[in-house]
Amino acid sequence: MRTNLWDQFDGLISAPQRLLATVTAHNADGTSSLTTYDGAEMRALGVLGATIPYNVWVRARRVIEAAPNLELIELTV
Repeated sequence: MRTNLWDQFDGLISAPQRLLATVTAHNADGTSSLTTYDGAEMRALGVLGATIPYNVWVRARRVIEAAPNLELIELTV
């Protein structure tokens, strides 16, 4: 038997990831062509009016909002 508390916890851990991606093109169908920091290419629903290229946050293949255009550095700890 699942409790409401468990449903709330499950919603936290199974939420789609938020990805940082760079918009490389706006498409006529209302989607954006994106490249993630590791080089993967994808399309996501949504177009922001900024000048290409710019960074966005993406969740569940939808553009959520603009992200800062900062240099990305990956560190291994």
